[in-house]
Amino acid sequence: MATDQKYPLAPSNIMPRSDAEFATNNFQSNNQRRNKKLRTTFLLTIFLTGIILLFSFTFLRIKSPKIRIENIRITNDGDGRINFSAQVFLRNRNFWRYGYDSTLGTINTAEGTTIGQFVIPDGEVRRRSTKKVYVMANIILPSRLNNTSVILPVISEAKMRGKVKVFRVFRWKKTVDLSCTMSINLTISAIQDLDCQ
Repeated sequence: MATDQKYPLAPSNIMPRSDAEFATNNFQSNNQRRNKKLRTTFLLTIFLTGIILLFSFTFLRIKSPKIRIENIRITNDGDGRINFSAQVFLRNRNFWRYGYDSTLGTINTAEGTTIGQFVIPDGEVRRRSTKKVYVMANIILPSRLNNTSVILPVISEAKMRGKVKVFRVFRWKKTVDLSCTMSINLTISAIQDLDCQ
């Protein structure tokens, strides 16, 4: 009859023989589960901290935009006035939008005398892109330079104030300085030695 059992008894080495053995096995099992949960929580915390640090060092590092003047055209009408037109390129290197205020730029001689002004209208540069703005100025030559056979060294300066908008909630103030030196050749109405910093 012992051989005809439909469900044989479990071997005694797997099942505990007393309540004391069952309590120690249950304690060891609970301890292993607790250690596994602690390990998983610790590794998950380290992983999330790494993700947050990577995000903050990559996307939340706010840089100042770059500004430069290019494609300058000069027309000299011979009576001491020069029409100055140029393109101002504003490059946003951030992962967030940069909104800036209207800016007044000046064109000065090497001695510091202001001979012209131009306006950069307010606007916004999208993330990691470059915006092109056209500016115009009328330059009035100093009376001592009405001779059209000279080269006039000038400095173009502007200070643009704006804010980098993060998630449209946080704003960081950033100022961009434009400082370009160039020489205006009055005989051929051209720009020479353009250098922007």
